[in-house]
Amino acid sequence: AAALLAAGLVGAVVLLPWASAPGQIAWALHSLRPQLGSTASASGAAAGERRPRLRLGALPSDYDDDEDPVFGDLMNDEPEEEEPAFRPMSDGGGNRLVTRSRPGAASPVPATTAPAATPARAPVNAKADALGTAGDEEVSDSEVDEFLAELNLKVAVAPVSEGAIGLDPQGKDMRAQVSLFKEIRSSPARKYLYERGMPDQQMRLTLKDRMVIMAQAAEFGDWPVARRMMVTIWRKKVMRLPMGRILFNLMVKAHAQAGRPKAAESWVVDMLDRVFQPDIITFNTLLGGWAKSGNYHKVKYWMGRMRGRGVQPDAIGYGILINAHAQADDLPGAEAALAEMRESGFGSVGVEPYNSLLKLYASRGLDDRAYKMLEQMKEFGMEPNAKTYLLLMQVAAEAKDPISAVNWMETMEKKGQQLGQDHFHAVMMAHAKRGDVAGVQAWMQVMQDKGFNPDTESFNIWLMASAETGDVDACEDIVKVMKDVADIEPNVATLSAIIGACAEARDVEGARRWLFRAEAAELEPDLACYNQAIKACARAGNSSQAEHLTRRLLRSRMSPNMATYNALLEAFAQDGGGMAAEFWVDHMQRQARWRHSEFPQEQMNSAYAEVLLAHVRSGNLEAAEDWLTQMLGEGVEPEARCYLAMAQKHLEEGRTEQARNWLERMSSWSGLVPPQNFLENGGAPPQLQEVAVADR
Repeated sequence: AAALLAAGLVGAVVLLPWASAPGQIAWALHSLRPQLGSTASASGAAAGERRPRLRLGALPSDYDDDEDPVFGDLMNDEPEEEEPAFRPMSDGGGNRLVTRSRPGAASPVPATTAPAATPARAPVNAKADALGTAGDEEVSDSEVDEFLAELNLKVAVAPVSEGAIGLDPQGKDMRAQVSLFKEIRSSPARKYLYERGMPDQQMRLTLKDRMVIMAQAAEFGDWPVARRMMVTIWRKKVMRLPMGRILFNLMVKAHAQAGRPKAAESWVVDMLDRVFQPDIITFNTLLGGWAKSGNYHKVKYWMGRMRGRGVQPDAIGYGILINAHAQADDLPGAEAALAEMRESGFGSVGVEPYNSLLKLYASRGLDDRAYKMLEQMKEFGMEPNAKTYLLLMQVAAEAKDPISAVNWMETMEKKGQQLGQDHFHAVMMAHAKRGDVAGVQAWMQVMQDKGFNPDTESFNIWLMASAETGDVDACEDIVKVMKDVADIEPNVATLSAIIGACAEARDVEGARRWLFRAEAAELEPDLACYNQAIKACARAGNSSQAEHLTRRLLRSRMSPNMATYNALLEAFAQDGGGMAAEFWVDHMQRQARWRHSEFPQEQMNSAYAEVLLAHVRSGNLEAAEDWLTQMLGEGVEPEARCYLAMAQKHLEEGRTEQARNWLERMSSWSGLVPPQNFLENGGAPPQLQEVAVADR
């Protein structure tokens, strides 16, 4: 820092005289001007004579101010005075004089005062005439060609090779940003267009432009751009009060659309301490951000804070709450939220909340509840739309009831609703769930007669129907028809259906072959493909291959879900790998800690039961008893098959009294009723009987 300060002081001392003397700057420009005229340069170069070295403040002896085409208009036209032989370094008054290196060039000029005569500038036309007429001759064509050839060698942008596609410099689709200025398209004003076309106005954004850009960024979840626009507007303090709530609402929306509900929540908390308070739009936007992740606890919390602030939830808020429960697969919570919405007087505002609940019914095949809710919709005077009918058909498909699906399609046509390809797919899916390949083919033909060509999903449903029967050869034939006849490339769902057929046929090698073939073809298998392959290993009792595929799944940067762990633990239960099963249950617990909504308690109980069955299958009853004790300590309710497996294993080894003790514990610990005559019949059959929970 000291060195830089010293260098700055020295530079200031050296440049101070020049900065205060405009005349000296003009003489410096003269000394550095280019040597025009090719005749003099050519003759000098040919003769090999040495040119006089130009120094700062020195001019050649044959220099003429009037003939200089560049700097002639800057020079003083007054006649030069002869310089005295003696050149003092100061004028006697303390003012230092700056002199030239050649005697007789000009008189010294004080550095602290301006030149005596101001240089007279030539008019622009006179300067243009001087540039056009002065000098020896014009630049030749050969010099122009040589200059252009040298310029072309230094390409600023690398050319794109033949057959290649150049990268988009924008990095994303810019059509939305191009159409931001709606006022230009709707009612263009000539003055506005003229001003925006000026060179100094092209990059200028008005306040309206910034608000439009911020709104577009918030819609697409581009929160960095939205924040940058807000900062530029927030600097104008006069805009904070009238625009504050709008700006904060847009920032909440940007974070919510980007899947960052905690960041959106921080903006709402900041609003609570300001003059402009959150309104119904602010709260609904925040609720929608939390609902996307299925966090209905946060949705309920902020609905309570809304009421505390005097803002009552509307129909949109209740719809968001129902959707949050649907995202978390919480059917009782969604039904309770719908009942609360009706009690608040919003039962007839729209069909979207009902459709969210119908989606849960469709995933479970609860056709009775779906039909009951449809009657409730009619009581409130709401007619089902095309999506409602589609969900009802999907409910029938999940219940493996193709007749009901067809009836809903006919009802939809009678109501004047337009049929879509998804409705035909729902009917085909109802047949595919039953393994009815002929029914799927028949409805595919009906769909073609209605003007809908089969797509990838149509062939995937056909594959699912064949996969239900475990016919791997038929699935491979469908893939050939799909590629050769319909000219449709298989996708990941196609691969999952074929591996599912291998799982039904317990064909481990076939499942692995199709999985690795997809990886070789650069078709990345998803989690469903790996789950089907692990299921094939579990059906065959091959726990080593199931564990190998699970570790391969983790190396592919995918997170196992409940179906993955259930299939893997089932393989260990079949193979008797108790210790490995305990390891993977611990792995499942760590996953469920952060994704609790994806790991329901019933499925967790089933996973713990598989570990106990693995210990029983291996004959390690002591480890099985310890595991059951751990289950009770962690609050995991043992299933009936756990007690029956322990009793049956003791009975097989001739310990009848121990088997009777486990049947008594089954009744006293978990309130389950054991099967009748279990000890007399020598234990349960291979498929353990279903037992009911005793009413206590």
